[in-house]
Amino acid sequence: MQIHETAFIVSTYRSYHEDISKDIYAELWNNPKTDTLIPSILETISKDEAILHSIRNRFFYEQMRSFFTKNNGGTLINFGSGFSMYQFLVEDNVSTIEIDKQDIIDYKKEKIDSWVLEGKLPYREIQYSAIDFNQRTEKEIIETLRPLIKNKPIFILLEGVLFFLDQNTTNKLFKVFKELQNPGDLVGSVSYLPEVKHTDVYNRLLKYFDSNNDTNDSFAHQTIPTSYYENIEGYLLKEHIDEFQLSKIYIPDSAFKDKNQILNENMYLLEKT
Repeated sequence: MQIHETAFIVSTYRSYHEDISKDIYAELWNNPKTDTLIPSILETISKDEAILHSIRNRFFYEQMRSFFTKNNGGTLINFGSGFSMYQFLVEDNVSTIEIDKQDIIDYKKEKIDSWVLEGKLPYREIQYSAIDFNQRTEKEIIETLRPLIKNKPIFILLEGVLFFLDQNTTNKLFKVFKELQNPGDLVGSVSYLPEVKHTDVYNRLLKYFDSNNDTNDSFAHQTIPTSYYENIEGYLLKEHIDEFQLSKIYIPDSAFKDKNQILNENMYLLEKT
């Protein structure tokens, strides 16, 4: 399994619970190969994965809609965008910069352009940039992205990415964010707390990925303590909430009873100071 295949899996998860994720376009990415993969993943790792990813999507959907409504538009920069569709869920006064590896960017642009022409998607101002976070320097990333930013303020999303990166690359990305953003701009980030390593469900996740991993794709298995976000230079941690807590908000009738039984990702919202 390569990292790009996880993008298909996550988009399919969102389509399973459209009422929760609010992603009414996720189903466009559904395909027979991913449909075949998912049952074994849910059985092997956790039956709750689809709804957890939908909860995560819902949180950021609400955060960015609030941000862009308050500021009458702006720019969404989606680092490691995969096949997320936030750009079509916000108003058309928001421009988007989609960033991912070359194969994902090429495929996504081709499909998006086609679906817009076919009337399956509304038109949005979208720019695409293929960047390998591990290989490109801080300066190179900034010089690539700065000319693409046409509207301000900026909401940067780093969702479902940090698990695959190491600490040095993570530090580099936040230095990039600091250079691109102005005071009041936001960063949304997702990561696991270190204590998740002691749960059975997390170790099932690692076992599954490592046993199905393509040797050309790296999985760093990064976890990050909340203290990391509290000490990022130039940013204030505005909000921290996990999927366990969010389940009580978005699915109160079937909220999770034990956070140690789920792959409980943590969501962070940081404001540039």
